[in-house]
Amino acid sequence: MPTLASTPAGPYRVGAGDKLHIVVQDLDAANGDYTVEDTGAISLPYIKQITVAGLSYREIEQGIAAALLRQGIMSGDPVVNVGAVELRPFYVTGEVNKPGQFPYRQGMTVLSALSAAGGYTYRAKTGEVAITRTVDGKEMTAKAVETTPVLPGDTIRVYERWF
Repeated sequence: MPTLASTPAGPYRVGAGDKLHIVVQDLDAANGDYTVEDTGAISLPYIKQITVAGLSYREIEQGIAAALLRQGIMSGDPVVNVGAVELRPFYVTGEVNKPGQFPYRQGMTVLSALSAAGGYTYRAKTGEVAITRTVDGKEMTAKAVETTPVLPGDTIRVYERWF
């Protein structure tokens, strides 16, 4: 199994299942929480659907502002703020005490994800796990160590050791 490539540096990229909080100054009807659909879009009042998957928060802000200007809903320089309410969960399976789905927090590593799952069982092969992650639209599985960063949507698998 290949080793997982290091996580690219840069801003967080939004994906399906993320819940965003959007505030548009002077347009109260658009303010609220929005969940990114499986299509990668959100539906906003006045603008209808806007694709946000794969974009940073700043890029989403710029896209919403541009749509508001383009459709003549606002003029000047619309002020739009986008932030996370809840990010996609990650999953832990295999030889852990409490396998399942867990909420993602920025800066998580494999070790903190395994801690959320109750730690290794006595049968676990410790120190090395597999992470299944979607990269450029393709699902890949690779080896990872306890210091490997975890991303929203990752599935971490802990294998059983051979005695």
